[in-house]
Amino acid sequence: MNWLTRIFDRKHLYNDLAAEMREHLEEKTQQFMRDGMPRKQAEQAARRAFGNPTLIEQRSREVWQWQAVESFFADVRLNLRRLLKSPGFTTTVLLTLAIGIGANTAVFSVVNSVLLKPLPYPESNRLVALRLEAPGAGGLASFIDGLQMSPSMYLTFATHNHSFQSMGIWTPQLANVTGLARPEEVHTVMVSDGVLQSLSVPPVLGRWFTQADQDPRGATSVMLSYGYWKSRFGGDPSVIGRTIQVDSQPREIVGVMPRSFRMVYKDFDLLIPLALDPVHQKLAPFGYNGVARLKPGVTLSQADADIARLIPVWMDSWTNGPGTNPHWYEKWRITPSFRPLKDQVVGNIGSILWV
Repeated sequence: MNWLTRIFDRKHLYNDLAAEMREHLEEKTQQFMRDGMPRKQAEQAARRAFGNPTLIEQRSREVWQWQAVESFFADVRLNLRRLLKSPGFTTTVLLTLAIGIGANTAVFSVVNSVLLKPLPYPESNRLVALRLEAPGAGGLASFIDGLQMSPSMYLTFATHNHSFQSMGIWTPQLANVTGLARPEEVHTVMVSDGVLQSLSVPPVLGRWFTQADQDPRGATSVMLSYGYWKSRFGGDPSVIGRTIQVDSQPREIVGVMPRSFRMVYKDFDLLIPLALDPVHQKLAPFGYNGVARLKPGVTLSQADADIARLIPVWMDSWTNGPGTNPHWYEKWRITPSFRPLKDQVVGNIGSILWV
């Protein structure tokens, strides 16, 4: 009989012990009666010879090592009786415990998924948000996000940097899709070459954009989000190669991204190549998010220093048109202030969640 069975069957064992003690007392009583004692005196003498039955039973329980267990169950029974006598108090206690445990569980789940788990990209610790400081730019550079990148910045940095394995810029937009069941407005993200390569999440169908897709004079293409593929095409795998009209322009579907994929912090329906033409780029405008993947072993401070040396190269390589002074941007005091991509995704909610 194992210890667990003995604990729950202890009442039967106690009854057996009591019966055995009664038998011993009766045997001792009969022995005294055979020596000529009356039964009443024999019973008293047997009890004196046998000892205190209650003390014997207690010592037997101590030998069986059940005292702590029985004390625990006795405390539980006592507290249950007290709670049942005060149903209002009991209900309040149970609701308080339930709400407290539930709230803490919910908050920890959010903190765990938002702050503790890495971003859903391979080796996400090497992903960087390309953020610039520009204290002289006034309202163009917000305190939180800094100065966004321009296409000419991206082209300069991508060509001449020594710190990044890949980099790109992206911007969310709205577009109208026709040629399906009904016209609709959808969320799109324009992505340059290097964005998908930095995030490094392969499509579930088809392929990424290639450099040919980024050629403004080449064929036009589009990629679908998993949700848009399911809702508009029923998850049909033969969707690759089909053409849809996006803002009245025919685009060939070349890939479908996985279910869990987001463009950093942005949901989307379609991905569209940014297709930058270097010939027509200027120093401005500054309205693009940047993302990059560090080379193995490169730190953020090294990347900042690397791109800082390219700011003058950028100003010397582009203009804002005839008669403009590209070095006018020197008074903006533009400096790189790159940070982990996760910091951009989490933003200010991180401190709130920790509290």
